[in-house]
Amino acid sequence: MKKIIIIAGPSGAGKTTISNYLQEKYNIPRVLTHTTRPPRAGEQNGKEYYFETDSSFSKLHLFEKVEYGHYQYGSSQESLQKAWSQHDLVSIILETQGVNSYFHKLPIDNICFIYITISDHSKLMQRLIGRGDAPIEINKRINSSEFKRDLQLHGVLKKYAHIVVNDNWQDTKGTIAKLIDQIQH
Repeated sequence: MKKIIIIAGPSGAGKTTISNYLQEKYNIPRVLTHTTRPPRAGEQNGKEYYFETDSSFSKLHLFEKVEYGHYQYGSSQESLQKAWSQHDLVSIILETQGVNSYFHKLPIDNICFIYITISDHSKLMQRLIGRGDAPIEINKRINSSEFKRDLQLHGVLKKYAHIVVNDNWQDTKGTIAKLIDQIQH
C-alpha cells in the first residue's frame, strides 16, 4: 500500500530535519513541494523545492496551496505520483492548512500525520536565525497568521496527529523510530 507521512508544524520546529532524517535513516524520500520564494543559500531547484514563477505555479495540479510570507507554496498531484512511482512510503512537509486537503483527497489509511512542535515557542525565532534566515523574512514569518495558526492543532487534525515535541533530538529520533516501526508492520 502506498503511504505518505505528512509532517507539519510551525517554522523552526524541525520539519525539514525530520524529513531529512527519514530519508537518511529509513530511505523515505520527501515529496517535493513548490514555492515562489527565492532559494536560500545552498538550495537547489528539484532538491529542496521546485522553485516556481507565479506563472508556472498557476499551471500546477495542486492538492493545496498557501501564501506564506508573501510567497506561494503548494503540493502537486504530479509530485506525489512521481514519488509513489519510485517508493511505497514517502514523506512531505506541509502547512497545517494543507494537511486538511490530504485528508479530504486521500484515504486515511494512506496517511500518517506527524505534528512537530517544541515546548517553548519563544525558541522558534532562535532556530530560524540559526538556520540562516534573513531577519526581515523571520519577522514576516513570525508575524504571519499562518505561523500563528501552525503553533497549535485544530479540529480533525488533533484526532489523526502523532504529536512529536522536538526539544531533544535524541528523544525525537526515538519517537520517530517507533512511528516508522508501526507504519512498516
